[in-house]
Amino acid sequence: MNVTIFAGDIADAEADAVCTSTNPRLSLMMGTGASIRGRGGFSILRECEALGGPHPAGSVHATSAGVLRFRLAIHCVASDSSHRSSPNIITACVKNAIACARAAGCRSIAMPVFGSGHASVRFEVALRTMLDALHDIDVVIAVNDPERADEAHRILGKVKVLGSGLES
Repeated sequence: MNVTIFAGDIADAEADAVCTSTNPRLSLMMGTGASIRGRGGFSILRECEALGGPHPAGSVHATSAGVLRFRLAIHCVASDSSHRSSPNIITACVKNAIACARAAGCRSIAMPVFGSGHASVRFEVALRTMLDALHDIDVVIAVNDPERADEAHRILGKVKVLGSGLES
């Protein structure tokens, strides 16, 4: 398993599957969901609407990636109906997304730092929670700016020192 930090739009990350961090309605209106919907096409949103909802926090729901090069888009419900997240929800998103990607034959997956946007989990807490939950797949962690990428590299470096075997 390799972990790479990618600074930029998650729609540009190199991976077989891409994750959005979304709400229980899979609305794809902000953040990574808006990027994937905007760049991949409204067919992705239509597929999400067909899945119904609301969906429980921590669940994942696969759709096509529209015109994007990914095999699939995995929509991770990273907050509850009050738009709050937690380490438990983040862990469930990571584990369920990996299982979904593996079931689709994917060997790599791009993920945002779940819960660290409007869901109010501190970036470091969210990223450390994700790193603890990762297993058995190459992961690209996409962050939206170089400053956050530097912070993510520092956190990843600390994890390496603790002997996790993760690489940046």
